[in-house]
Amino acid sequence: MVKYISILGSTGSIGTSALDVVSAHPEHFKIVGLTANYNIDLLEQQIKTFQPRIVSVATKDLADTLRTRIPANTKITYGTDGLIAVATHPDSNLVLSSVVGASGLLPTI
Repeated sequence: MVKYISILGSTGSIGTSALDVVSAHPEHFKIVGLTANYNIDLLEQQIKTFQPRIVSVATKDLADTLRTRIPANTKITYGTDGLIAVATHPDSNLVLSSVVGASGLLPTI
């Protein structure tokens, strides 16, 4: 059975390790959503590799910049609302929360 995953904090060490596992087992895992705080260069690479349906970044300015760099079929959100949107996406049946600090608390619960 395929697991559809959202990863909060995909550009950090835990998130990148999780994506390594997904890459090694594509028959078992598909990425639905990814979030990053400010590292949009790495997030851009992850989007091109895993083709998530939704991503989120820290600020509107970063979201606007990212929109110019990735395919239009990926929804881009930002801020706390963006984290929550990724964590609660209806296509995701598993969420890995590796966001540091209090900002990861609300989307995780």
